[in-house]
Amino acid sequence: MEGEPAPDSPSRPNLRLQAASFTAFAAPSLSPSFKLDEGYSDETRSQSEKDIISDNVMMLPEWVLAQSEADRAELAYSLLRSLSTSTLSAVVDRLNPLLHMDPVVKLPPELTFEIFSYLDPKTLLTASLASRSWRCRILDSGLWRVLYINEGWRVDTRAVRSFEQEHAEALSPQTRRARPQYSEPDLGEPKHKKRVPPTWLNSRGAEGQGPAETNGQASTEADDEGDHHMADAADRAGSLSGDAMGYVAPASILPLPSMLQPPLQSSLLTRSPNGTVKVNWVHLYKQRRRLEANWHHGRFKNFQLPHPSHMDEAHKECVYAIEFQGKWLVSGSRDRTVRVWDLETKRLWHRPLIGHAKSVLCLQFDPSPEEDVIISGSSDKSVIFWKFSTGKKIHQIANAHADSVLNLKFDHRYLVTCSKDRTVKVWNRRALSAMDENYPRICRGGGATYPSYVVDLTDMAPNILEAGIANGHIKSLRPYSLLMTVEGHGAAVNAMQLHGDEIVTASGDRMIKVWNIRNGACLKTLMGHEKGIACVQFDSRRIISGSNDNTVRIYDHVSGAEVACLRGHNNLVRTVQAGFGDPPGADEALRLEAQEVESEFFKAQAAGVPVDLGPRALRRAGHYSNTAGSRDPRDIPALGAKIPPGGGGSAWGRIVSGSYDESILIWHKDRDGAWSIGHRLRQADAVANAARGNLSEAARAAVSAQAQQLQAAQVLMTLPAQDASAQTGEVTTDPETGSESPPATNTNNAATPPPAEGVANQPTATPAVDAPPPPPPVALINQHLNQLAAGHHHHHHLHAHPRRQLAPAPTSRVFKVQFDSRKIICASVDPRIVGWDFACDEEEITEACPFFQGL
Repeated sequence: MEGEPAPDSPSRPNLRLQAASFTAFAAPSLSPSFKLDEGYSDETRSQSEKDIISDNVMMLPEWVLAQSEADRAELAYSLLRSLSTSTLSAVVDRLNPLLHMDPVVKLPPELTFEIFSYLDPKTLLTASLASRSWRCRILDSGLWRVLYINEGWRVDTRAVRSFEQEHAEALSPQTRRARPQYSEPDLGEPKHKKRVPPTWLNSRGAEGQGPAETNGQASTEADDEGDHHMADAADRAGSLSGDAMGYVAPASILPLPSMLQPPLQSSLLTRSPNGTVKVNWVHLYKQRRRLEANWHHGRFKNFQLPHPSHMDEAHKECVYAIEFQGKWLVSGSRDRTVRVWDLETKRLWHRPLIGHAKSVLCLQFDPSPEEDVIISGSSDKSVIFWKFSTGKKIHQIANAHADSVLNLKFDHRYLVTCSKDRTVKVWNRRALSAMDENYPRICRGGGATYPSYVVDLTDMAPNILEAGIANGHIKSLRPYSLLMTVEGHGAAVNAMQLHGDEIVTASGDRMIKVWNIRNGACLKTLMGHEKGIACVQFDSRRIISGSNDNTVRIYDHVSGAEVACLRGHNNLVRTVQAGFGDPPGADEALRLEAQEVESEFFKAQAAGVPVDLGPRALRRAGHYSNTAGSRDPRDIPALGAKIPPGGGGSAWGRIVSGSYDESILIWHKDRDGAWSIGHRLRQADAVANAARGNLSEAARAAVSAQAQQLQAAQVLMTLPAQDASAQTGEVTTDPETGSESPPATNTNNAATPPPAEGVANQPTATPAVDAPPPPPPVALINQHLNQLAAGHHHHHHLHAHPRRQLAPAPTSRVFKVQFDSRKIICASVDPRIVGWDFACDEEEITEACPFFQGL
């Protein structure tokens, strides 16, 4: 044979073998020639004799094993060359397990779980196509739960737990007796392969004794997929959603446990072999990605409160405050009432809560059975406590402040209020004894003052304290007692946040202050806004604020450095909410990212790049700073922050801000990590869409025709005003388009919006003298539309005007915006509360949304 070694070759012994010689020797445990173990090997498996002979192969003589590996390879090659093609193919099939080891099958599931958790979803889904074993491990529900959390998404664990308990069906005694013995609890663990030999199936089939022919059932087919073993398929079949990621789940080889249970009606559920029902995290992950895609692309459906068919339930005047949790929303209005809404029906839950003498400016509620409370603050200086479930007034602090209560926050320990009187007050929600850890600690020399009944425990010995409590000299504080009054702002305290033991306040004096709630000490003061601050949010890492300088700013809580300034509004930013989507363990990642940005700054400085110049100098040099989170060294506004420019967070982070320019901005992060405007929403458009969505086609056509007529009339009425402005030379700027238009004044008192009371020191516009008649206000358009659709019992709101025209009176100033994972809800001058639902009535997303929480 060509290529065979010469028989007389001196370099190797004669290797000609006879068949009988292979059986003449037993292979003792011999090792190959000695070589150093250097801590590395590229062998796919151990080459010991035990492994060689463990596969029922012919025993090799001792002298063959004593040869070097190169000589044995030559011998094997020579033998293989002497075989026919069909026999050689069979040998290759037997060698495949030695050459290709599947790590997913060989490694413990805990180890593969950890490895797969580092991969992104796209890579995982591609890897799941490798084999059934890979698919079963990759589509494990627990793995996708970890991936979900690592994305920075939050989940309502209480809702998940109660959902699983609700759908878990106890097995009946008959079912327990019928349960197969192989459905033990450890079925999910990997087992050694249990492949059925084809010869066994053929022999059984020939005898007519197939294992599954009993009871008339179909016979079981042989598994011809190389690395598939029955135990894995049976164990994981219940956890694979058929349409979870666009693939079809493999059929179970052991169907009995699932067949004994009722079929699952939703892909949101998965059943383990022992009958326990669990939430399918693969499905949850997929629906959350779909929901986030709707946010990114601006796909939503509008709705309004109340439902257009029940407009008699609406507030009578503008809405200053809203808050929603789950299916409940509570609103407070200038009409002095607090109303509780069911977001599923868009209807009032019970009668309006009446008790305040003036506008309701702020509120917070907790619908849980443990709390069951609504707390509201008003222009009448009072704070009222209501029972959420019934609407009954349970307590009132009549003169909580010397002026309007502009904001309030509470937790299970404290209630904190702030006011136009420039003070912040802290009240206890539970009875407090001097031994309680939440009892106030007096701080001398700070901005806090304390009532006389608060005892200074600083230098009091424990035995004296105990004696004073025992003899009644030191009394416990009753619920809702004033603990301290904090002063330090020079103007009205417009907004505040409570987080742990810290209070963050924002004021018309352009400053943000952080206070310790236990002793009232001022911990730090943040500056940067050029005008009064109207709103603030605090998440323990960042402080986000909106101001009358039309900007939204982000500060590092630890250092107080400003890390971003967002410019996009044309008027006062009245409300802001942010969700950064920090994944677990984000503190260290944020710190390292901030250090990297600072390192780039110093490198650029050493290279001579003009990074330490002021904004004006940079503009003269042709560079316009982007302070919305850019990492360009020339754009860094401050050093020393513990978080990077823009505030950090995940790619899913978003900020929603509402303004007196009648718009709502959704800020997203671009590819460079800087904040940019993703979508601009208008409250008036949402009202119109929500109203039109409940009309018939004929009514919609009639409304559209009427709207066009009103717009044409509006354009004609603006022509004299434009002529007059041409003579005087006075112009104003349209806040939406930026185009110049003549100055507007409003002589129609009915269309003039009421003055907002939630923010002190609001700028007011001075009407021009001898101004031309205004165009038809939006209220007039609404009146026409309401008359047109009166037969349908719907009210409609149209906010449409040509680009260059006399601006109507503001009717959609945004007072409050709140968002969660699914929707945005807005309160404004309009008595109707409107929302944007990004689930878009998609059934699977809507079904999964109760388990999602915001970022």
